[in-house]
Amino acid sequence: MTEVIRSADCGNSPKNARAEDIALALMGVGDLPSELVAEGVTWERPAGAITGRDRVLAAIETGLTRVEVDQVVTHGKAGSVSGRLTRDGETRLFCHVIRFTTATQKQIGQLVSFEHAG
Repeated sequence: MTEVIRSADCGNSPKNARAEDIALALMGVGDLPSELVAEGVTWERPAGAITGRDRVLAAIETGLTRVEVDQVVTHGKAGSVSGRLTRDGETRLFCHVIRFTTATQKQIGQLVSFEHAG
């Protein structure tokens, strides 16, 4: 079971809460509904870029022991979620940038993820 500490940035913002849920799902904490992911989505990530809904959903990682979300910011068609994650006893910084196809956040069109030693 992954220990999750959510950001305080989501209390009054449904868009921030949605971005945080998506970022957590990308790290294997929670579900990422397939209808939320555009068919032609791209995910640029440390392990290499991938394209397509099925490939993105299949690439979701698991095995984190702890995730702490420090900040969530959304504006228009974009959002970012950053914090710290712990995997295999190592704590690293992460950031997920989420670009939606519309400002109503109906579908994810692009993901860019960063991770490095913190």
